[in-house]
Amino acid sequence: MIIKPTLWTKNFTFIISGTIVSAIGGVGLNLALSVTVYNHTQSTWLMGLYSAITIIPGMLLPVLLSPFIDRYPRKKIIVRQDLFMGIMFIFFAWWTHTRAFDFYFYLLMGLVISINGVIYGLAYNCLFPNLIPEGMFQKGYAIGNLIYPLTNVVALPVATLVFRHFGVASLFLVEGSLLLIAVLFEIHIDIIETTEKTVGHPVKNLFLDIRKGFDYLREETCIGYIYAFFVVMMFSQGINVLVYPFFEQRAHLQVMNYAFLLSFESAGYMFGGLLHYFVKIPTKSRYGISVIVYTAFAVFGGTFFFMPFLLMLATKFVLGFIGMNSANIRVTSINHYIDDGMRGRLNAIFQTLVSVATLSGKLLAGYLGEIVPYEIIGILYGILIGFGMLLFIIKKKAIVMPLYNQEL
Repeated sequence: MIIKPTLWTKNFTFIISGTIVSAIGGVGLNLALSVTVYNHTQSTWLMGLYSAITIIPGMLLPVLLSPFIDRYPRKKIIVRQDLFMGIMFIFFAWWTHTRAFDFYFYLLMGLVISINGVIYGLAYNCLFPNLIPEGMFQKGYAIGNLIYPLTNVVALPVATLVFRHFGVASLFLVEGSLLLIAVLFEIHIDIIETTEKTVGHPVKNLFLDIRKGFDYLREETCIGYIYAFFVVMMFSQGINVLVYPFFEQRAHLQVMNYAFLLSFESAGYMFGGLLHYFVKIPTKSRYGISVIVYTAFAVFGGTFFFMPFLLMLATKFVLGFIGMNSANIRVTSINHYIDDGMRGRLNAIFQTLVSVATLSGKLLAGYLGEIVPYEIIGILYGILIGFGMLLFIIKKKAIVMPLYNQEL
């Protein structure tokens, strides 16, 4: 009797269950924090500054921490980080409920959340591929990438109402409680992870490990060009810091409209993830699909602020749908290509690069938002995406296409 392979093994089920539980609680936090900062300061510059500063840990920590992530059990790291942040969120709930708004304390909260996100994200991204059964890579990542869009669609409108009526402290309390529940799933993951003992001076070894990561990236130019393009892409996505102020400054738009906009984008991601779960993208089409997606982001992203609200909703849905397909193609291609022992370092380098780009893009967008019409800023950022695509994806087609079009 032939046993049909299944994606839903015990380990995969537990990691997905834990991620869903924590995602439900965190779905409204980014919206609530940025909205609270803007509502109390009424400044796109301070809102952009807050968003940018909380990205700094993502610039500095990934490369420094990635060698340790590659050497130590990733399961223990994610369990401990969720436990720690569950306690911290409950503390944040008490503090924000009993104290007046303080911009600097919000910065501190944002930095704590960001630092945890860096550590957790590196460990999770390294562990997750090892929990996917052989031959199930596309389906496994389709489910993994589906979680946050699905919870956004279902929970974001609810979280927005809770935020409006009960404040940001209520969201902190919910997220803290759910993270503690997520730990109960994660501790039941059954995986043996080898640990590598360090020999010699730890600081010297750290920089040696980091250099190995950059050397690997220089040798594998196909990955390098993709990383370079996404630096440009993520810089341009900094324009998103202006979307809420754009809504707030127009009488016919409001916070709930903004929440619906985010939900439509997440719905697009959700349906894109479902497509990847049920339909295998033809190997020879993966590069071509990615180019179409990048072009759409340049065109529709650049003209977004000119659109009426209903067209904005449709655009965000479409960009979410095709963006999920592009993300799945990129992530599965790169993670399937690189060695497990280098995965932490490569993911760290990528995270550092896009964090620097995102910070710079948000700072510039926040600054320009005080002096330049949002529509003009959107056009400039859209042109930048198109330029990056031509330079790193289309011009380097002979190098990039084999990576995208590999059989998984």
